[in-house]
Amino acid sequence: MQKYKSHLLGVVLACCGTAASAGVCDAPFMHDGGYLSLNGNGLISVQAQMNLSQVRIVNSNECEAFVNGNAAFGLAGLPGGKSKLHYWMSVKDGFARFERDIGGGGREIVKGGFDLNLLGLFNYDQAINAKGQQLPEQRFSVQFDKRSEKPVAVHTTAKTVGDEKEMPTALGPQSCFPIQYHRTVAATQVSISGLVMPIPEMQSEVTDWYCPSVQMVMRQDSVQNGVPSYIEVQEVR
Repeated sequence: MQKYKSHLLGVVLACCGTAASAGVCDAPFMHDGGYLSLNGNGLISVQAQMNLSQVRIVNSNECEAFVNGNAAFGLAGLPGGKSKLHYWMSVKDGFARFERDIGGGGREIVKGGFDLNLLGLFNYDQAINAKGQQLPEQRFSVQFDKRSEKPVAVHTTAKTVGDEKEMPTALGPQSCFPIQYHRTVAATQVSISGLVMPIPEMQSEVTDWYCPSVQMVMRQDSVQNGVPSYIEVQEVR
């Protein structure tokens, strides 16, 4: 498939420590030589491996790194796509920006391929420490297809934090908070071998499992158009 983006909002690495805000800039992989591997299956399927270098951390809410790796993904049974991850990731105030290095100190915004913004992994920056917390809704856009000029709108409702519970993770048993919300991805089109195909609007009920001791979302469970999916961290170092 001509690089369309899978909507995995998942692997969410979220925010929050127990007493102070701790987002992706404080995550255990955010260092030179850091590594993150993701796997997901269901309506959305994804496998991604990311190596980090040239990491620069300003504070808990602002940092950047060069991301190098590979991703394979599929959506709703359509032919899968593959993408090279080779770009700059800048995180500030709870949102990630991805850009390609075009030489001479210049960068351009990534369009098409595997857009990590759609995963929602890097979009938390509030401290999460109690059941009943409310996090604000978000609206943003992503580019599903390199040939598409129009970005696709994504909306997440306000998020509610549930009861903390212990769960198995790639880093061993962790006590994690479920963060629940509704996500809408607007209808779009993708190009497959030159054939333009419509992708209908996707409505999802999402649970991000945020684990304070490792300052990451280690797993995301979701139901999209009635079909269950999951995304989880397989390895982090």
